[in-house]
Amino acid sequence: MGVHRRERRRRQPHDHVGHGCRIRSVQSADVTDRWRATLFGSPLVVLVITSAAPAHVDPMPRFELVQPDLFSASGAQPNAWADFDNDGDLDEFVGFRGRPNRLYRQDRGRFEDVAAAVGLADAVETRAAAWGDFDADGNVDLYVGFIDGTPNKLYRNDGKGRHFTDVAAAMGVNLTGVTRQVSWIDYDTDGDLDLFVAFRDKPNRLFRNDGARFTDVTVESGVGDPRKTVGAVWFDVDGDGDLDLFVANQNGDMNGLFRNDGGRFVDVAREWGVEAPRRSQEFGGVGAAVADFDRDGFFDLFVANYGPSALYRSDRGRRFVDVTTSVGLFFEQHATTPSWGDVDNDGRPDLYVAGFLATDTHYPDHLFLNTPGGFHDALPQIVREHDASHGVQWVDFDGDGALDLALANNDAKGGHYLLRNLLDAAAARQSLAIDVVDDRARHTRPGAEVRVYAAGTRRLISSGLVDSGGGYCSQNVMPVHVATADAARVDVEVTTMNRKGRRVTRLSGVDPDAAARPLVVRTPAP
Repeated sequence: MGVHRRERRRRQPHDHVGHGCRIRSVQSADVTDRWRATLFGSPLVVLVITSAAPAHVDPMPRFELVQPDLFSASGAQPNAWADFDNDGDLDEFVGFRGRPNRLYRQDRGRFEDVAAAVGLADAVETRAAAWGDFDADGNVDLYVGFIDGTPNKLYRNDGKGRHFTDVAAAMGVNLTGVTRQVSWIDYDTDGDLDLFVAFRDKPNRLFRNDGARFTDVTVESGVGDPRKTVGAVWFDVDGDGDLDLFVANQNGDMNGLFRNDGGRFVDVAREWGVEAPRRSQEFGGVGAAVADFDRDGFFDLFVANYGPSALYRSDRGRRFVDVTTSVGLFFEQHATTPSWGDVDNDGRPDLYVAGFLATDTHYPDHLFLNTPGGFHDALPQIVREHDASHGVQWVDFDGDGALDLALANNDAKGGHYLLRNLLDAAAARQSLAIDVVDDRARHTRPGAEVRVYAAGTRRLISSGLVDSGGGYCSQNVMPVHVATADAARVDVEVTTMNRKGRRVTRLSGVDPDAAARPLVVRTPAP
């Protein structure tokens, strides 16, 4: 079966749901006076769209701060989680501007910054951070991206996190430029991790992992989009067994959707309905996030934009359809980072969206709960006061079964707070943490799909992806959180990419109460 167990305001941004209506649009603004003047003719606009009340309104989620003094430092941008020291719990790397980067080692729920001790305390502005085991030695490594001409760094983990060594030059990936999303992915399904790096000032790059060194395959692969990319996410859009690439492009540039045709990429964004022509250079894509929001078995795409953000529903893997307004997600503002996470374990993925305005510490964020009647905003006050501008990660750091929030706000008065989800214990147990590894127990499966069904049926309860990039120019190595709702037993399916197509590994009759957390699932070699 291949299963292994391991124990172990300054401003009130908007009103909340009212009687018979819900907020469908919120404040809109931009860093520039030009957008303020031309888009709406005034610096603040609140739009309220009346609609039928949702059939069900979930209670507002509850959170509490974790070690707030430790996480109060300003300037945080990307944040990424992984178990860098192989001790069984998740640790957090945070990239900064204006102060050295931090690496928080977790020891049974307590965090300590050990970046200087292990060699990761760079003091230059950091915009990207991606964990990935590029040398497949069982220790996760870290790629860090900068913007000021400092060459990016590839930190090899020298063993259980005791020290990291920069090997970027030796491996041929010491790139310079205005770095944005970095992703470790196996684009050619040969079993090792390749490297994708997006830029805002030059074409994106793709490097094939050839063992002793990376080979630049940007030109021959066709993935070198010259537009101003910020966000990117890899997933099997068309279900053909290899990973495709969506890029969110800024400054008036249209998005790209690069279909992987056997290692050669073709931009099909227009045909698939996600190109998103811009009204002006002030508009553009920032972050992208993938989830099966309607539980039809196909992964959908949300794009946070400067301007109207968008939710694209997959039309059974043939194209995308913009359903933003019909599901209650239309809003128009300076959105940066989306992140899907099932905050209440009901099987419907909820959506956090961060907002950013250079002049506003707490520019509006949103927590859209996914209910049977559509999405509605339910951002708790404690999150509003400790919100994000850039980094957003859903992570069950304490292993209790409920997704917690790690946020990063780069404002001078912002922080990078960790908030524990106070979901009641019974509901928290209605979930699984699926740690997808390869046949040699290595983390080489970004983009793999996890689905949970009611046992003995094809009733889909929830799903998720092994992280392939997101959360603001970051990538995690951590288990996939999937809800089991009220099912006593579930069947789990993990779909990996293979040179012969898609391959499914099945676990039948899993008891969520008895399952190890995480539940480690070995998948076959490509």
